[in-house]
Amino acid sequence: MKEEVFRLEQVSLPPYLHDINIHLFKGEIVGLIGLNALGIEQLLTIFQKNISLHYGHVYCKDELVNDYLSSNHKQNNITVIERKSMLIDTLSVEENLFILKKGCKQHLIRYSLLSNQMQQLLAPLHLKLANKTLVAELTSFEKLVIQFIKAQLSRSSMVILKDISTFVSEIDLAKLKPILDYFSANGMTFLYVCNHHQEAFHFSNRCYLMREGKIIKHLYPDQMNDTIISQYSYEFKESIEEGSRQDQYSKPPLSSRDLVCSNLWYHDIKQLNIELHAGETVVLLDSENMILDQLFVLLSGVDVADSGSLLIHGKRPSLADRSIALVPEKPDQSLIFPQLSVMDNLLFTSDHKVPHLWLNRKRRAALGYELQKRFGNRLTDKVPSDFPQSYRLRLVYQRILLQKPTFLCAVQPFASIDMYQRMELISTYDVLKQRGTTILILAVSLSDTLQIADRLLLCKNGQIERQLLRHEFSQYNGIVGSRPT
Repeated sequence: MKEEVFRLEQVSLPPYLHDINIHLFKGEIVGLIGLNALGIEQLLTIFQKNISLHYGHVYCKDELVNDYLSSNHKQNNITVIERKSMLIDTLSVEENLFILKKGCKQHLIRYSLLSNQMQQLLAPLHLKLANKTLVAELTSFEKLVIQFIKAQLSRSSMVILKDISTFVSEIDLAKLKPILDYFSANGMTFLYVCNHHQEAFHFSNRCYLMREGKIIKHLYPDQMNDTIISQYSYEFKESIEEGSRQDQYSKPPLSSRDLVCSNLWYHDIKQLNIELHAGETVVLLDSENMILDQLFVLLSGVDVADSGSLLIHGKRPSLADRSIALVPEKPDQSLIFPQLSVMDNLLFTSDHKVPHLWLNRKRRAALGYELQKRFGNRLTDKVPSDFPQSYRLRLVYQRILLQKPTFLCAVQPFASIDMYQRMELISTYDVLKQRGTTILILAVSLSDTLQIADRLLLCKNGQIERQLLRHEFSQYNGIVGSRPT
């Protein structure tokens, strides 16, 4: 008989959640796919903490822990694993596992004993770590596995995995499945939260499909396929397969080169050679998650390579060059100036296009009037924090459209955004391509990046190992990502 771990009955929390019914059993890996982001964060909060509800009941291990009549606001024994690790980098793995643990009452620390216990826990997972290894020295995947062990030691009722593919490489994702199966066989329950159905299908026993704060479909194993999911994501399929947008990717590239990376050496980058032609969109997939941050640093002009050259438009990159636009991960946070108004955020990189922009209030007002349709009125009186993540992301890309760069580099642009945001972002990149912008996408996992790509470069050991043209994308067998048809 199945042992119930969590049950949500008719849970409502307007305007975010409406009549949510979810059952989770011991040893299961259950996917939660958000077609849009509405309600996802609130639902995860309900699992973690017994907050006030508008209606409904929450049971944990057959015990009523929360309902609409009374909420004790206590924390449930839930572990959430996401990009920001729960581990402390300056401590060793042993200290994170055994000393920073509830109920640890040791006054005298015997490191040899802790190291032996750690090795015993790592052995079934085929993960080898030296004793007293600092967490800061671990890879993203190793940190992930250590957090699984920490959740096991704390006897967590459930582990929520949130957007794992945004920080774990494609190679490591392939190694994740047997590890999840090991822990689930030992009674651990997982809720795998992501926005891409291929990813959820690969890891999960069954899935819940969520849109507009409602569970719209409960998918069992025989229903976890592209045919079923297309009934609920037909807008995405229609938007990316529209004929005119596909035609722009069949044109041959121009002969001029906007990016030339020649024999580049820098930390983990080893003899990297890349050329991007004007107007071309190229995805660089670093399946080991080794060089993306380092390459982004070089493209920003913050540092220079140990040897070799990296040239954009025939010169070294500079942060002051407005012909270059750089989009790091989570730009809705990193590229937003919270102390400035929405209008000033939008126009921040447009002053090179409009003379005396910051001194000419009438010109700014005229530009604001043109932007009202997308961003609302009274933009000078509002700040970005007044709006949701989707609005802030739209703001960042509108700023780039106003800036009109000729070269754009973006890191994981489709990470942690829902289907409708991905559709809008694909349209934005289509506009940039139509303008002749040269685009380099740095990715750990593909998501929907191939929908906007002319070429795919596969990187291994700091070098380009293989190249695929658009008509060859189907040859790549990654776990996550849609491919153009």
